[in-house]
Amino acid sequence: MLLISGCNQKPTLEMSEVLGQSGETFRGLDEIETTAASFDGENDVKFRLMVEENLTEEEAIILFNKIIDSIVQYSNQSDVWDYYNGYFDIKSYENGVIYEATKLIGKDLDIMSKQIMKND
Repeated sequence: MLLISGCNQKPTLEMSEVLGQSGETFRGLDEIETTAASFDGENDVKFRLMVEENLTEEEAIILFNKIIDSIVQYSNQSDVWDYYNGYFDIKSYENGVIYEATKLIGKDLDIMSKQIMKND
C-alpha cells in the first residue's frame, strides 16, 4: 500500500539574508536614505524605510508593494507571504513614522497614513 500525504509546510529560507538583499536594493534608490529590517525567527518580518522627504500616499503604496515583491524575489518563494506576517513602515527624519503597512498571512496589504496635516 502506498500512502501519499501532502502538507503545506513553511518554506525553508534564510529570512535574514533575504532581508539584507532587499535592504541593499532599497538603499540604491534615490528617495531612500537607509533601511532597517528584522525577523523574529518564526513568522514576523519587520522592514523600515527611512526617507528624507515626505511621500504621497501613492508613493508609499508603491514602496510597500516593492518591499513585498523584493522579499518574494530574494526568497525565491512566490508563496512566502502565505507563511510570514509583514510589518512595514516609512519614516522621515523630520516627522517620524509617516506610513505603516501590515501584510498578515492570508490577508491583503493594509496601509495607514500616520502623517499629521499641518496648516501653513
